[in-house]
Order: sequence, then C-alpha cells, then structure tokens
Amino acid sequence: MGSEMCIRDRDNIDQIKQAEVEAEIFLKYALALSKASTSDDDTEKLIALDNNLKLWVEIETSLKDAKNLLSQDIKDNLMQLSKFVERITLSKGVKMSKTDFDCLVNINMQISEGLLEAVKNSLAREEAFSLLKCAIDISTARENNNAGELVSALDNNLKLWVYIKTLAGSTGTKLPEETKSNLIKLADYVSAKTIEVGQNIENANPKTIDSMIMTNLQISEGLMSRRSA
Repeated sequence: MGSEMCIRDRDNIDQIKQAEVEAEIFLKYALALSKASTSDDDTEKLIALDNNLKLWVEIETSLKDAKNLLSQDIKDNLMQLSKFVERITLSKGVKMSKTDFDCLVNINMQISEGLLEAVKNSLAREEAFSLLKCAIDISTARENNNAGELVSALDNNLKLWVYIKTLAGSTGTKLPEETKSNLIKLADYVSAKTIEVGQNIENANPKTIDSMIMTNLQISEGLMSRRSA
C-alpha cells in the first residue's frame, strides 16, 4: 500500500502540473492573440495566429492517436474547435476582425479553464472514494473485532491523510488557503489519533475511531459536493 500511495501521489501531482503547463500555453497564446488584435503590426498578428494554429494542429493530431483516452464527446468537441480555428485562421489571416480575434481568445481561455477543472474533478472523485473506502475498512475491522485488520485499515488511512497533507501543501494545488490549512490540521489530527489508538489497539476508544470515520465521511461528502457544484 505504501508504494502504491507514493506512486499515486506522484501521478496526481504530475497530472496537476501537466494540466497547469497546458493551461498556461493556452493562456499564453490567448494573451498574444489579444495583444495582436489591437496592433497595427501585421507581423505580430501573423506570429500570434501561426503559433495558435500550430497548437491546435497538435491537438487535432493527438485526438487521432489511438492512445488518447478522452471520451468521444470531448474528442468530437475539440476536433470541431480545431477545425474552426484552422478555418478562420487560414481564410482570414491577419485581415480578420477584432471580433474574430476575440473569438479565438475566448476559445483558448475556455479550454484553459476546462483543463484545470477536469483534473480537479478527477482528483476530487478519487480522494472522495479513497476516504470513503478507508472509513468503511476501519468500521468493518472494528465490527469484526479483528485487531490485525484494524491496524492495517488505520495504517492505510494514515497514509492517505499523509498524501492529502502533501497535496494540500503543494504549490500546484489550487485550493483556498483556508481549505489547505483545514486539511493539514485534519491530517495532523488523524495522525495523532492513529498513534493514540495504535498504542492500545485491543482497547481502542470507540469514540476516537468513530471520530476518524466521521472525518473521512464528511471530507468525502464535501469533495463530491464541490465537484458537482
């Protein structure tokens, strides 16, 4: 479980970083297009349009890759946007109107926001499920009166909260500072209570275990509520 958690930790942080890189590229080209739209320099317009077109050609190529795991609906929408960007860029070029430039800018900005939102929702779903599973495992182990199962369940739950604390403290995590602070405090609370219970697992305080279970359930519910909002 330890190695799996480390791998997932690294993979999820990598997902965030990759999404941020891609989102930044779209924003960078959106800014260049916006500046070019008010410029009298056709060379500046040409460079901005050419860079943006190349980006969308790359996207279209990736959509045709058999290894692309995006849903067909998303692929279709992105393909339509790519064709639109290609058509308007090649047909109008530097002579396109300010309105057309603004349209390209808005497309890039929406895709940028979508990239970050998609990763955020995916991670929220994963963490909500993991928190719920840990809560169920702890509850089941206690009901079975199995000290070994309880130790294992508590250990897995602790590793999950260590991961959450790491993620909350990461600069790549776009959460309000108050939320980050609360998650870190909860992680510290779970850590302290896990050590407390582990010192006398056979006579663990039921209220302490109930508190840890409820913490997981409440945070899991909160993650799913935020995702569906």
